[in-house]
Amino acid sequence: MMVALNKVLIAGRLTRKPELRRTPNGISVTDLLVALNREFITQGGDKQQEVCFVDVVVWGKQAESCVQLLDCSSAVLIEGRLQLDTWHAKDGEKRCKLRVAAERVQFLEKKGHVERAPEMATASV
Repeated sequence: MMVALNKVLIAGRLTRKPELRRTPNGISVTDLLVALNREFITQGGDKQQEVCFVDVVVWGKQAESCVQLLDCSSAVLIEGRLQLDTWHAKDGEKRCKLRVAAERVQFLEKKGHVERAPEMATASV
């Protein structure tokens, strides 16, 4: 029996304002870039911080809600799955990119407001 689990849960802040675009079939889509900050103590006792940037794709009505209600530096909680995109670049080389395909995006702050009650945007994928 083959076992597989593809589930991702991340919380961080957007690095840019979401922009809506549409596929040729008219489906709404937006890409988010989420910064995940981690603080840790080194073996020498020094406090350090590192940042990991995660690409997220959001589809449908959920994408539209993200564009309307989120801004640069908005805090989000994203539940989704890993997705590997592959394509051929203009130079003919094969490229690939691992990103999160969002299934749920929870807005931890409203646009322009800090520390408000969370809002939820969900969509079936």
